Amino acid sequence: MPRWYLQLARCFGCAVIEDTWHYFLHRLLHHKIYIYIHIHHEFQAPFGMEAEYAHPLETLILGTGSLIGIVRLCDHVVLWAWVTIRFLETIDVHSGYDIPLSPLNLIPFYAGPPYHNFHYMNFIGNYASTFTWWDRILGTDSQFIAYTEKMKKIEKKTE
Repeated sequence: MPRWYLQLARCFGCAVIEDTWHYFLHRLLHHKIYIYIHIHHEFQAPFGMEAEYAHPLETLILGTGSLIGIVRLCDHVVLWAWVTIRFLETIDVHSGYDIPLSPLNLIPFYAGPPYHNFHYMNFIGNYASTFTWWDRILGTDSQFIAYTEKMKKIEKKTE
């Protein structure tokens, strides 16, 4: 049995690999062929089960990122931990609800439901699957940042 911290590091490695793959392919596909295969955007409000509603090509293209991490970093224990975390994260970001006490909010740079909800609302930007760093580094979260700042100002006015 691998030590717990090595398992955690491998799960994190899988998440980084998957998130990087997802960000760049998701962004590219949004501007090229997603109008044909990104069918789960038919729903404008995300919900958990809808996350798995995908065209086979989309599943193959974006799912490859998860497989790369599994092949490179996983033994059987890490495999089950990573797959469990990945499914929980996918359902969480598609839930439509930001649950403050969610353990996933403890993950540094976790995108979460509000981040993904904006992607559904706007369809441009917020391409990452788990973390926010690629969007931040490459500026594809600028509309989300402007939107959240605007919403904060509106909240302050209503208080």
